[in-house]
Amino acid sequence: MKSKTVITQLRFEPALLEKITEAAQRTGLSKADVMRIAMETGLEDLRRLQFDLPTLISQSARLTRTSLSNAAIDDPSDTLRGAEDEG
Repeated sequence: MKSKTVITQLRFEPALLEKITEAAQRTGLSKADVMRIAMETGLEDLRRLQFDLPTLISQSARLTRTSLSNAAIDDPSDTLRGAEDEG
């Protein structure tokens, strides 16, 4: 038997919705699936860090810088887009 789901509404900044849409297009998943996966992953990270948000933010910033550095090796234009998204 399938578990019941609950419908809820969320508000997103347009830039975040664009990132969700891009992730859905690149993965072939629905936007709803991308959002569910992202939220579940984020909640697991919070639990793992015992809901220590400063540590999570710090780790996320390091990962973003590493991802941008690695992207520069593969495709310099991705790095520029990533930097524009952040600023």
